[in-house]
Amino acid sequence: MKLNQDCIRDLLLYLEENLTYDNFITINSIKIKDYSSIDLIYTADKLIEAGYLECIRRHSLDDECPTIIAKSITYKGHQFLDNIRDDKVFVKTKSVLSSLKFVSIEVFSETASKVLTTIITQKLGF
Repeated sequence: MKLNQDCIRDLLLYLEENLTYDNFITINSIKIKDYSSIDLIYTADKLIEAGYLECIRRHSLDDECPTIIAKSITYKGHQFLDNIRDDKVFVKTKSVLSSLKFVSIEVFSETASKVLTTIITQKLGF
């Protein structure tokens, strides 16, 4: 499977908006745009591996894919989300990376941070 950068952003934004200390979210049951359940589960799974989400992951032999229950976005996840939240930064980051076939979440995050820093620097006239 391919990791979809748009799905990463949309899932993090959804979780930020809907997660609370007393309200966990089962990724398997949410609907965001036109993403399939498998896309959302896969994206959440990779965000867990990258350290951006804290979740409970359950897998049984009867299930095709794991059940993922999101508990919180980690500090690292919030940093990443803050770097890609702005549409201008997100679009520019994707444009910078478009010539590459695949990039890791870490490279995506680092590039977004650099794009954001560049935009801020230009606005401040440095």
